[in-house]
Amino acid sequence: MKKILFLSLVLASQIAFAQSIKVLSNEEIPLSSSEGYFNPVLSPDGNFMLVTSSDTQGLLKYDFATKKLTPITSNAGAGFDAQISSDGNVVVYRTQEYKNQLRYTSLIGLNLKTGKKTVLIKPTRDLEGVTIKDGTVLAVNNGKLTTKKLSGKKLSATPPVISVKQGQYYLTQGKSTRLIAPLGEDLRYLWISVSPDGTKLLYGVIEHGKAYVSNLDGSNPVSLGTLNAPKWMGNDWVVGMLDSDDGHVITASKIIAVTAAGTVREDLTDKSIIATSPVSSADGSKILYNTDDGKVYLMHVKISK
Repeated sequence: MKKILFLSLVLASQIAFAQSIKVLSNEEIPLSSSEGYFNPVLSPDGNFMLVTSSDTQGLLKYDFATKKLTPITSNAGAGFDAQISSDGNVVVYRTQEYKNQLRYTSLIGLNLKTGKKTVLIKPTRDLEGVTIKDGTVLAVNNGKLTTKKLSGKKLSATPPVISVKQGQYYLTQGKSTRLIAPLGEDLRYLWISVSPDGTKLLYGVIEHGKAYVSNLDGSNPVSLGTLNAPKWMGNDWVVGMLDSDDGHVITASKIIAVTAAGTVREDLTDKSIIATSPVSSADGSKILYNTDDGKVYLMHVKISK
């Protein structure tokens, strides 16, 4: 029995040490703006990024090869949760407007090749979830799933879609929608997302101050420790930030990478800058983040499995 336990511990140790991440480079992207840029979004292939203002007004595209910064839209709210298709051809963003002091949100799809803009969801107060798979946009509006192909081939299967309603998260698969509460309905969840392969959930729990990964049905939750604004880096790693504040502004923050199994945790930046809002390319080799003063950095990393 002791021999079996010893071998199990050795195997677990080997698995943990086999996984590692190394920073190869970390450079500021030369963007000229007195006010800075925020909420970077990296295209899945890592060829370009989207940035916005500190109040999510407008959206701009920056091409890493040409170093050209191009405005996409000046609409309010466009920089909140903008998304890019896997082929890099489609950008999906929100627009906001107020009627009788009530905020309404529209959803816009932009084909970068043709320049055509498509209104996917008209002004509504019930846009609850948005995701993009290949060139097809899937949106949950007032509990109903809407799909629209903007580029590429028709999807062979509908991917899972996360939505939020009255502070609770739901998972829509096909025509079925169910409440997700992996650790109980008395807790508040945020930053919830589905892994690229559609098999796992990533989310934070406010009351715990921690991030978790679980199966898609919420079973087998694994703690990743304290990690804010977590995002998937492929299917096996997660990137997020460890930040602190004085009640008004962030006073310190560093970028951290954690394996989805919670076995390896590495600091990717130090205390020399306040680094926030990390996102990754699909293969996990590139990470974008911004600083508190609106500088945007591109980090190249090497992941060993």
